[in-house]
Amino acid sequence: MTSTRTAERVRIDDAVMPIYKELVGDSEEAPFETLKDVFMMSACLGYRLKLRRTLPTGTKNQIRLEVFTESDEALLKAIAIATTGDVQVLLDVGEVLTIAEEHAQAGIHELKRHLLDQRGKALWNLVELINA
Repeated sequence: MTSTRTAERVRIDDAVMPIYKELVGDSEEAPFETLKDVFMMSACLGYRLKLRRTLPTGTKNQIRLEVFTESDEALLKAIAIATTGDVQVLLDVGEVLTIAEEHAQAGIHELKRHLLDQRGKALWNLVELINA
């Protein structure tokens, strides 16, 4: 596979890491268990809403690809195909990840708006968002 960037990690904008961390926790009220889970939901939400934002250069926060399951990877590939309309995107793992990162970059702001900026507990707000 050819790639225009390293494909060992998924990048997360430093500016949104506080949102990621707020959505992850040990309490029963935290809607996500891991940063990877927040990334996956953000990428899906960004895709669902047809939103993408380029990550700023110098992004330091990353999630190693080895924590992603086969199902996670399949979903990210499906998002890349649906976004580009071209199955050839699968030949460039870096591009697949860039597409997912850009959807997640936009999606995390929507996730924050729905889960944290509204009244009620974040977990219940997540349930409402998914059922919408």
